[in-house]
Amino acid sequence: MSTESAPNGSTRRDELLAVAAKLFAARGYHGTRMDDVADAVGLNKATVYHYYASKSLILWDIYKRTADFTVDALHDDPTATARETIYHFTRRLLTGIATDLEAAAVYFQEGPYISEWFTEEQVAYIRKAESTVYEHVRDVIDRGIASGEFYECDSHVLALGYIGMTLGAYRWLRPHGRRTAQEIAVEFSTALLRGLIRDETVRNEQPLGAAQN
Repeated sequence: MSTESAPNGSTRRDELLAVAAKLFAARGYHGTRMDDVADAVGLNKATVYHYYASKSLILWDIYKRTADFTVDALHDDPTATARETIYHFTRRLLTGIATDLEAAAVYFQEGPYISEWFTEEQVAYIRKAESTVYEHVRDVIDRGIASGEFYECDSHVLALGYIGMTLGAYRWLRPHGRRTAQEIAVEFSTALLRGLIRDETVRNEQPLGAAQN
């Protein structure tokens, strides 16, 4: 498929995807027509169909890219402490969300309805990605408990709470807001980790670990 460059240097396909995500976020998937996407990007509908044969394929591309980003953001240094790992998860997740708020909004707004828009295989792909995120966060918390770094807690509940806290930030996070995504990641991580870290000195002086970068 063509990857003809758009005027801003991105591919035309990427431009279409960004425009569609903005429309889906504002109007909902069901409330947006292919004509709307074509008009917003300044192309005729036939050209839009050249890049995406259906509206559901546009939504799938948004979903798959968002799910893949979230899973990729979990990759961590196996030598890092549990608290450092959680902080770096948070930093990568929030800075990523801040760069593409519309895609994050579409992902969560359309979540209850994806079985209507996607194939069984596509839905399974998304659910597997979501399970991977949950399990990875839970396992890091369990690792911190097992090592004595964290207090005993219900890692299942805490992992679900963490996911809601970070991924739900698309509702109010703004790239040019009062606090940057990086600063918010520090605030979130510090608040969470000070409730988990057993060692008082570490909890008070270095809750995010040795390196905050």
